[in-house]
Amino acid sequence: MGKIITSIIYLCGVFALTAQDDILDREQLSGDWSGKRSDWAAAGYEFTFNYDVEVFRNNSGGTSKGTVIDGLGYGALDIDLEKAAGWDSADFRVSTLWTHGASPTSKHVGDELTVSNIDAYDGLRLYEVWIGKTYGRNSVRFGNLLADEEFGGTEYGGVFFNAAFGQPAFWSANTLNTGPAFNVPALGFRYRRNFTDTWYAQAGVYDGDTFDSAGGDATINQHGTHFELGNGQGWTSLYEFGRNGFNSDDGAGLPGWYRVGAWHHSTSFAKHDGTNGEGNWGLYGIADKMLWREEGGQGLGTFIRLGTAQRDRSRFHWVLDTGLSYTGLLPGRDDDVAGLGFVYAKHAGDITDAVKSHEAVIEATYRIQLTPAIYLQPDIQWVNRPSGDINTSDALVFGLRAGFTF
Repeated sequence: MGKIITSIIYLCGVFALTAQDDILDREQLSGDWSGKRSDWAAAGYEFTFNYDVEVFRNNSGGTSKGTVIDGLGYGALDIDLEKAAGWDSADFRVSTLWTHGASPTSKHVGDELTVSNIDAYDGLRLYEVWIGKTYGRNSVRFGNLLADEEFGGTEYGGVFFNAAFGQPAFWSANTLNTGPAFNVPALGFRYRRNFTDTWYAQAGVYDGDTFDSAGGDATINQHGTHFELGNGQGWTSLYEFGRNGFNSDDGAGLPGWYRVGAWHHSTSFAKHDGTNGEGNWGLYGIADKMLWREEGGQGLGTFIRLGTAQRDRSRFHWVLDTGLSYTGLLPGRDDDVAGLGFVYAKHAGDITDAVKSHEAVIEATYRIQLTPAIYLQPDIQWVNRPSGDINTSDALVFGLRAGFTF
């Protein structure tokens, strides 16, 4: 564990302290490509390349002690179709994802909420491919989409590692193969109506099984090029209505984002009594609020999110997650982010004799922005009752992640 952490810190130092004078100010480590990057951006073509590497140590409890290392590479091309092709208020994205390394959850922790939000089946895959178009206050998007990018997220939950703070577990654990979200998008369509600068409503309909395997075989769509509609896998749909005060933030007030939503999956689900039921659905409510502002985006924010699903056929009957996030907590560290979060997932009480209660997580983390393009983030998680199994001891998990933008 110590050698791995030392290697990550050394790698960050090599990038941050390179002899090139302007590297510390760069938004991307690879620079402007002799001006080509800026020229292409002016013509409507934006490139994104990120790489994150992390190490996790399960120090006690869980299914076993041990250390793993894994990583995530991401590349994307975003095209402003108005600049590139004269198509007014339209854009296009194509992206790819590279996931590799061992899973801390499956190897050592045994939890359901998943201690790492970049934990995924190994592979190089086609990721998002979509076209979006805006008509006045209406917008549509269709293609290979990630529903968790637009529905059910939180403003202040993004700093945390545990996956339950990202795509909510009241949806991911209760639908088929986690739904259209990291790390497998789905063919779908999303419509959004912005009534004002802050009030909005949106809905999305997606392929019901991103794996194209009801049994969860990740190898069938491992590379993101297996597309299958129908065949008994149903459809996933999400609906959300909210008021996002961050869209009209004047940089001086304390904005908030409040929303309610619902999700539904149309296929047949096995009920806990051994019979089958048509479909599953759930409801949720989310609130983000800035509590204290220093200047600009610095200050303290909080979030709370609660969702529920049908008890007779869901893994989790209800899930609550909440937390605090402070940007610029320490003097002179304006871009660092500190976070303290809590998630509680209540199992349906009649699943099995061994699973009757809950799984809960407390996470503390601190993101150190070394340069605009490099961050280092230590993390600690206490996992209470991994998978809700009363026979599995609470896990204490330490993590360290380094991220690079190229």
